[in-house]
Amino acid sequence: MALSLLGAIYNLVAEPAVLWLAGLLAFALVAGVMPAAIRAWRALGRTDREVSLRKVHVGEIPRVGGFVLMVGFGLVMLLGLAGTTELSATHELFSRTPLTGVLVGALVCGLTGLYDDLVGLRARHKLLLQLFAAGLAVSFGLEWPALAELLGDATWATWLTRGATLFFLVAAVNAINLMDGLDGLAGGISAIALGVVLASAVHHGAPELALGWLAAAALGAVLGFLAHNRHPARVFMGDAGAYFLGFLVAGLLLFVHPLRDRVPIITLSIPLMVLALPLFDMGLAIVRRAIRGQPIFSGDCDHIHHRLLARGLSHRRVVLFLWLSAGLYALLAYLNVIGVGGWWTLGGTVLATLVVAVILGYHNLLRRLPAFTGEGLLGVRDRRRQVMEILAAIDSLEGEGAGDRDVERWRRLGGPITPILARLGVPGFEVRREGSTLVRGGSDDGAWGWLSLPLPGSGGAELRLALAARLPDLQQEQLMLIERVVALLAGTALAARHHGGEGRPTPQPPA
Repeated sequence: MALSLLGAIYNLVAEPAVLWLAGLLAFALVAGVMPAAIRAWRALGRTDREVSLRKVHVGEIPRVGGFVLMVGFGLVMLLGLAGTTELSATHELFSRTPLTGVLVGALVCGLTGLYDDLVGLRARHKLLLQLFAAGLAVSFGLEWPALAELLGDATWATWLTRGATLFFLVAAVNAINLMDGLDGLAGGISAIALGVVLASAVHHGAPELALGWLAAAALGAVLGFLAHNRHPARVFMGDAGAYFLGFLVAGLLLFVHPLRDRVPIITLSIPLMVLALPLFDMGLAIVRRAIRGQPIFSGDCDHIHHRLLARGLSHRRVVLFLWLSAGLYALLAYLNVIGVGGWWTLGGTVLATLVVAVILGYHNLLRRLPAFTGEGLLGVRDRRRQVMEILAAIDSLEGEGAGDRDVERWRRLGGPITPILARLGVPGFEVRREGSTLVRGGSDDGAWGWLSLPLPGSGGAELRLALAARLPDLQQEQLMLIERVVALLAGTALAARHHGGEGRPTPQPPA
């Protein structure tokens, strides 16, 4: 019935109006269902058991937004592309085509993220599943057409194109996930990218109507989610939404091409320009963590949005600024689509990215920094060695007493953890419950203040760290290592997200 009605509407209205219909349906569905989904998530008693120094929200924020977004998009997608309407005839949905490969890969990534939101997955396992999803899409025939044209038809070129396509899909998934650190940020950037895909499909007309329907449905779903994700957010997309959107956006961007033939390198640059901001942020994260001796998959507070917040911009202004930046990159890419841009747009993208890096101080990554404790400056190699030594000391304690719970674990770890924390600028710590000190290590002499962190699942216990300096004054390596110690004491998984949790870390004056 619904498919017949859609077919009748399609025959009555122009093609762009059909795409508007997809967007409006997806928006209404996601925005309308979201409140009920939030209530259901809370009724299930889903809680965040991770402990992180990077939490920026108060209270437990449901991470059900990504699941609702996926379902809303899926229903509208099926409504348009399944059945026997003229619209569905533009793409054989259940056939082995590149566009179907994008949908299958996005579904696998979304389900991977959903499982991580509900149960939890190790970083390496998530990466393997992302690679599997990208491999599925490539096996369906998805490739980077501009790269294939640039490299030619040789066997080695074919395999290199497939590998680059796989790498781009996985990189986009993680780039969007890393940008999911402030309310509306990742969703807004995804919406801008989908807007480029939709505009390109409209320009190309009937041959790309199926692509336009998918882009319009995804854009409407994202906007419906953003209606509840604007600051202060009522819901998060979680890994489910970030992984799903990252893969879907990257896959659809590979179908975007100029209205007339251009130099292959210009066509090749279009997806990269649209996702320049998240890819740049992810690239910097990998480089700085490698330089500092941090595990690549460990979180930190040194992303672009963190640096903008540190400069005094409000949450809303940081998001708006990054939306505008992503919009500028997307505009430069779209100029290449319609044939106005060229080498100057590509050069402008590179120049703007370098300027942003310098303004935010990323060119100082190799500078000498003070040792964590004591006097003197350390170069990159010595600082990296220091970080890796402390990491090894922490890791050596993780396998001991795996069955210990609460007080038993805290007392066992108190002795060996105290000197490690002292090296990190935390001269003392204590675990308290209902006003009583259960475990204490070190001293708060000379401490600037206490940092209080709730320990989920421990009957209301609270971990208090005596900081020798203000939290913003600590080096990123110190924050990462302190967080590893906190996770060890809490007996829970190290937080990999940028938001959520049961409370904001609260510095307090020393007792």
